[in-house]
Amino acid sequence: MDGRDLVRSVAAVAGLGLVRSWWPGRGDAAAVERARVPGRAVGAEPGPGGGVVRFERSALRVLVTTAGAVFCGWDGAEPTPSPLVRAELVEPDARARLEPHTAGGWRVVSERLTVAVSSAGAVELCTPGGVLLRRDLPPRWWERDEGGPARWARRSEVGADARFFGLGGSGAGLRLGDGVHPVPGGAGVAPVQLVLADAGTHLVVPDGTEAGTVRLAEGAEGAGSGHDRPGRAEWRGAGGPPRHWMAVGTPARALASWAAVAGTPEVAPVSVIGVGGSGGPAARPRTRVPRQGAAAGDGWAAMRAALARLTALGVCGAAPAGAEGDGPGKGAPAEVWVRWWQLGAYLPVFRTGAGPEGWEARPALAELARVALAERRRLLPYHAALGAFAGLTGVPAVRPVWWNTPEDRGLREGGDAFLLGDAFLVVPVLGPGGGPAAVRLPGGRWYDTATGRAYQGSASVPVEVAADRLPVCARAGAVVPVRGADGEVEWEVWAPAPGRTGAGMVVRESGVLERVVSRWEEGRVVVREELPAGRGAEVSVPVRVRGVGGGGGPLAPGGSSGVRPTWRASPMASSAGRAGYARPRFRR
Repeated sequence: MDGRDLVRSVAAVAGLGLVRSWWPGRGDAAAVERARVPGRAVGAEPGPGGGVVRFERSALRVLVTTAGAVFCGWDGAEPTPSPLVRAELVEPDARARLEPHTAGGWRVVSERLTVAVSSAGAVELCTPGGVLLRRDLPPRWWERDEGGPARWARRSEVGADARFFGLGGSGAGLRLGDGVHPVPGGAGVAPVQLVLADAGTHLVVPDGTEAGTVRLAEGAEGAGSGHDRPGRAEWRGAGGPPRHWMAVGTPARALASWAAVAGTPEVAPVSVIGVGGSGGPAARPRTRVPRQGAAAGDGWAAMRAALARLTALGVCGAAPAGAEGDGPGKGAPAEVWVRWWQLGAYLPVFRTGAGPEGWEARPALAELARVALAERRRLLPYHAALGAFAGLTGVPAVRPVWWNTPEDRGLREGGDAFLLGDAFLVVPVLGPGGGPAAVRLPGGRWYDTATGRAYQGSASVPVEVAADRLPVCARAGAVVPVRGADGEVEWEVWAPAPGRTGAGMVVRESGVLERVVSRWEEGRVVVREELPAGRGAEVSVPVRVRGVGGGGGPLAPGGSSGVRPTWRASPMASSAGRAGYARPRFRR
C-alpha cells in the first residue's frame, strides 16, 4: 500500500462516522461512539448583542456584552444561568450586530472586537482593526448510540509568539507550559488563560462544571525562510456543551470586562489587611476558581506554590486576599520563615504563621521578624488603596511584571518577580543562599528602594539580596501612601523623570478612593489632587520625596518637596476597629 492508498483507506473509515475509544475512567472501554461536527452553516438569527448561527448539526450562540466580554456556546448553551456570571450583570451590547460575512460565514461587529464565524463553525476573535488574536476550530463531539453524556473536543490556535498564563499549572509559576493540564470538575473555571502576544492580549474563561483536560503547546516563530508554528490549545470535556467567555484589550482592560459580568472579587476587610496569624475566614474571600496545583512538602516549594497561586488567581479575575496557607510549615528552616515574613510584607494579607520553633528566643531571628512587620505596617495605607481598587475594577494588587507592558517579550518568559500595584517591583527569595542576581525591569525609570540608585527599564539590572530585606524597586513618579513615624499617613513620592508625571491613590475616611498626580514644577516635586478639569490643589499631607539623588532632577535642600502640611488624614483611623470598611468609590 502506497501513501495514496493509505489516505483513501483512512478517508473511507472516517466516512463511517464510527469510532472506538478508550476514555479514561469508563467501564466499557470498547463502547461504540458516533462522531459529529457542526456541518455547514444554514442560517442565522440576529439577536441582542449578536445572535445564533445555525449549522446542519448544531448551533452557536454569540453574545457581546456592553463591557466587551464575549460568550460563545454550542448546542443551545446560553450565557445564563451559569455558576460564573451574575445574570443581572450580563447586558447585551445593543450596538453589536450579527451580519453576513465572507464565504457563507457570519460575524458580530462591536466597538472593542469582532467575532467572525466561518461556514464550517470556526470562530475567530479579532481586534477592531481585523488583527487575529485567536481562532477556535469547529468543535467535535463523540456520542454514544445508547445515550449518555457526550465527549467533546475543541482546538484553538493563537499567535506563534503567544504565551499562556493563568491557572492550572503545577504551582511552579504563573506561566502555563506545554503539556496536559487537568480541569477539575465542579463549578470551577480552571484553567483560565490570559494569552499574551504582539497582536494583543485576550482572556479565555471556560464555563462548565465537567472535568476534563486542556493540552497546551506554545508556538514558534520561523527563522529565515521558515514558517511560523502557531500556539495551540486543545480542550476536552464530557457532559454539557462547550461554552466559554472571552475578553480582549490590555490585561487590566480584559479583567475589567470579565469583572463586569462576573462581579469583582471581595475586598479584604481592614481587620485582616494588617498583621495577623491565619487571618481567619474573612481573610479568604470565596472564589469560583479551584485550587492551583499544590507543591508537595514544606519549605521553599510550598512558598513558591503559594505565590504562584496568588498571582494566577489575580490574572484570572479572582484575586484572593493573600497567599494560600499560613506559612512554610513547622519543619521548614529559619531561613525559609524569614523570607516568608519578608514576602508577606508585600502581599495583600500578611499571614505570619507559627514560625520556626523557639524563634522568639533567638534575638537575630526576632529582629528580622520585627523589620518585616515594621515594613508591613508602614505600607498599610497602600495595601488598603490596592484592595479598594481591586474591589472596583477586578485588577489585583499582586500583578505579573508584564502587566503594564505585555508587548515586552523579555517579561513574558516568566520569573518570580512581581508588581505590587503600579508602584513597586518585588523580587522574592524562593531558594536557599540568596535570590537572583539580576531582574528584568519593565520600561521606564526605576529606583532601588534601599540605595536610591536609578535604573532604566526594559533591561536586566543587578540586584543585591540582604538578610534583612527583599530587593524592591520603585517606579519613578509613584506616589505611595504610607504610615509615618508618628503613625499618621504621609505621601512617599519617588521623583518622576524630567518631563514625566506619576500617580497614586489613597482611601479616605469616607470610603472615597482619591487619585493624585506627581510632577516637577519650578525645580521641585509637587503632588496634586487629580481633578477632571484643570490642575487640583497641592495635597496638604506630609510629602517625602525619594530618589532625587538617582537622577530625578533638582530639588530643594534635604529632599523636601516644599509642601507645608496643614492637616493630616488617616484613612485607617475610623475603620481599624471594624470588620471592614464601606465599599470604596472613586471621587468624581
